[in-house]
Amino acid sequence: MRALRGAELLMNTPIGEMRDLVLIQTPSRTVDDSGGEIVVYADSDPIFMAVRPLGTTEAVQMGQVNADITLVAYGHWHDLSSLSAKHRIKLVESNATFDIAGQPLNDPKRAWTRLHLVAREHD
Repeated sequence: MRALRGAELLMNTPIGEMRDLVLIQTPSRTVDDSGGEIVVYADSDPIFMAVRPLGTTEAVQMGQVNADITLVAYGHWHDLSSLSAKHRIKLVESNATFDIAGQPLNDPKRAWTRLHLVAREHD
């Protein structure tokens, strides 16, 4: 049996577990009614990914409790290879939207892409 190296160990989600239907939201700049520039997001066709909870953190700042919810998501490289931290991921079932934290991690063999997601509080 051959030993697995670092990048091979990261994709521990079997393709059969990619059951979460998501939309990739691509940003574009447009002009609003008052002539200002705004960023709008266009939805892609739905794709399947494996989205799993990673952790939560809470912090009290200036009398407010702020929480962060993080997830890890795996998908097919050919669906996600052109993503950057500017894109968003939207779960179809719950309508929750997530920012991509950092750059996506792509498999050197072009089999999968790993994303670290952070829940958005406001849209």
